[in-house]
Amino acid sequence: MNEPQINVDHFHHRPVYHVVGLLTDKSEIPAISRELESAGVDVAEVEILCGEQGAAILDEHGRYHGLRGRVVRAFQRLGYDGTTLAIYDEALRDADMLLQVPVRPAERSRIAELLQQHHVHDVGYFGPGTFEQFPVLDGD
Repeated sequence: MNEPQINVDHFHHRPVYHVVGLLTDKSEIPAISRELESAGVDVAEVEILCGEQGAAILDEHGRYHGLRGRVVRAFQRLGYDGTTLAIYDEALRDADMLLQVPVRPAERSRIAELLQQHHVHDVGYFGPGTFEQFPVLDGD
C-alpha cells in the first residue's frame, strides 16, 4: 500500500478537487489509507500537514513562499478562504493534522463521509472557485 505524503512543501493557492479535513488522532491514518485505497484513491497523492512545519507549508500569510505567496494569501484573506486558512493554521498549531485528498467531483460526498467515519472533522471540498462544507455526521 502507498503512503500519504507528510509535510511535503507544495504551496497550494487552493487545493482544487480535494476533500480536506482535520484529524486529531494520528492512529487513524493507516485505516484511513486502507479505506481510501479501497475506494480507488491514489493514497500516494494524499497530503497530510502537521505541526509547525505543516503550518509553515500551509503558510496562512504567504511569508514562506515569496512574493507570489504573499499576494495570493493577501487576496484570500479578503474572502471566505481567509477564514478557512485561519481555522487550518490554528488547528495545525494545536496538534491537529490537515488531510488533503484528491477526489473527482462525483466522489466528494462518499470520500467526505469515509473520512468523517474516522473522526476527521471540519471536512470540506474545494471545487473550482467554490468551497463546500460537509455537515457533521450523526453520532454512532
